[in-house]
Amino acid sequence: MHRVGESCFRDKGILVERTEEHDLPGGWRSDRRRRRGCRWGWLGSGLLIMGLAGWGAWLRAAEELSPSLAAAPCDAPRGQAYPRAWADELGKPREYVNRIGLELRLIPPGEFRMGSPESEAGRLGNEGPRHQVRLTRPFYLGRYPVTVGQFRAFVQATGYRTDAERGLGYAGAFGIDLETGKYRSCESFSWRNTGFPQAEDHPVVNVSWNDAVAFCRWLSQREGREYRLVSEAEWEYACRAGTTTRFFHGDDAEGLATVGNVADAALQEVFPGWPGAIAACDGQAFTAPVGSYQANAFGLFDMHGNVREWCQDVYGANTYQRGPVEDPSGPAGGSNRVIRGGGWSSRPAHARAAYRDGIAPGSRYDFLGFRIARSLADPPPETQTDPAPSTR
Repeated sequence: MHRVGESCFRDKGILVERTEEHDLPGGWRSDRRRRRGCRWGWLGSGLLIMGLAGWGAWLRAAEELSPSLAAAPCDAPRGQAYPRAWADELGKPREYVNRIGLELRLIPPGEFRMGSPESEAGRLGNEGPRHQVRLTRPFYLGRYPVTVGQFRAFVQATGYRTDAERGLGYAGAFGIDLETGKYRSCESFSWRNTGFPQAEDHPVVNVSWNDAVAFCRWLSQREGREYRLVSEAEWEYACRAGTTTRFFHGDDAEGLATVGNVADAALQEVFPGWPGAIAACDGQAFTAPVGSYQANAFGLFDMHGNVREWCQDVYGANTYQRGPVEDPSGPAGGSNRVIRGGGWSSRPAHARAAYRDGIAPGSRYDFLGFRIARSLADPPPETQTDPAPSTR
């Protein structure tokens, strides 16, 4: 996981200025001039590190862009330049770290084709019809799923007990039996006990949609900013980051070993015959530390693997047939909630950018976690005491 104080050269040649929980000084015009000066000031050393071709491609893309809606398809340099252009335009940090160490990236507004073409391998009926979607507002999105350590900070501050710990709906959570390789419900399973080893920098799992919303509510009150779960449209747009292929790296499932933690040879070493595993091996049978794999053009990690992620929206199998095309937020009514992305146990078809599913908000699994989002229109943070959630 990347920490404050690292080199400012990040993400294949983009100059990233790490900014703690405050806006950049000055208006966007003076701010833009300052940043461009910074880019040119570092150009000599940057060329030595990254090579003339890669650095020049990014500079050309950045200078050509006036802040406009990001449009897919676009190549990686242009996909990387969109967030920078919008950060400069708005006078906002492209990346910031909040008080509990959550790193968020600015995601530019844009247009993309949501869903999958009928010819896509592994496609399901709920992924169509493929349609144009426009997101009109920039937002911040967590670079990684929420970690065990970050969720622990929430629990320690509030005394919160998860749905699994309280036995709501059913006892415990669903997890894998390490002896048989079968999934089963176990009363002892929770975010504290997943059935396999986890460290503080691993993504938290066995949390329900209700638990994720409670975390966002606590963080909002603590920080004085409105944190929330990401919408389904925001999730797919951010995952694709300007691409139109099955995965943001392309269509080859074997490439998932470099961009996400899915079922692979490492898992098959523990459970021979695990269905749908890729032949490649990333060395991680279960969850991995967040940020262990390659980021996409928007600087986001673990979008195709490690854990599947709760979204804010109510799930609708036919949403795409009649839903809005501008800033969609899911059906108005319903019970199940959307989950997106692949997990450590997922076959490639279930890790695609377009793959979608919906389950009950009280569900908890050892492959399911969440990441957070927030809008740019929030008021400045205020110091607040940690509220004690009423759900105990």
